[in-house]
Amino acid sequence: MEQPWGKDMTDTQTIQDTIDSVRVDLTAYHPKTVLLFGSGARYLQKIQEKPPSDLDLFYVGSFTPRLPQDLPMKVDLHTYTEYEIVQIARSLRYSPKSLSRAKMYMKDTWQGTLRSDIAACLLLGPEYEEYGFLQMENETVFRDYSIHVVIHGEDWWRAIQKYTQEHRGLKGLFFDKALGNDRFKPPS
Repeated sequence: MEQPWGKDMTDTQTIQDTIDSVRVDLTAYHPKTVLLFGSGARYLQKIQEKPPSDLDLFYVGSFTPRLPQDLPMKVDLHTYTEYEIVQIARSLRYSPKSLSRAKMYMKDTWQGTLRSDIAACLLLGPEYEEYGFLQMENETVFRDYSIHVVIHGEDWWRAIQKYTQEHRGLKGLFFDKALGNDRFKPPS
């Protein structure tokens, strides 16, 4: 598979070395998926010109991984369990759009994090704004956290994204439950 970061980019080798090292380290934990998001993903997809100062990784798995300290770049690892991501996906799929956003906002405010927001934007893709999500780092800087690069577990990630993006609403939940189709079924 050709990497999304080509050889012509500044700092490409450092980014690639970091991602390759992290991929090897995280594979030992058997994650469902690992994504690069934030400024690293925007830079590699040539949406942002400024090279990232660190790499933000979205990790979904059963175990909390530990990364080595001697990586070529600083890595911020955002860890989630499969259960957490499936619950966020299920809420986005079946709740009214404004209600799912309100539930996540309350949870994130209570916890003092943006965990649910980041996960929701990644799961929904560019349509996250339809749900009322607005990604701001400060009053003047907007970020699109739906932009990402899958570095491990592409089949699982595409399946959970598809499940999330097929918004069914409350009526859909009723019919899906009646047919036994209301649960996310990961690829085998």
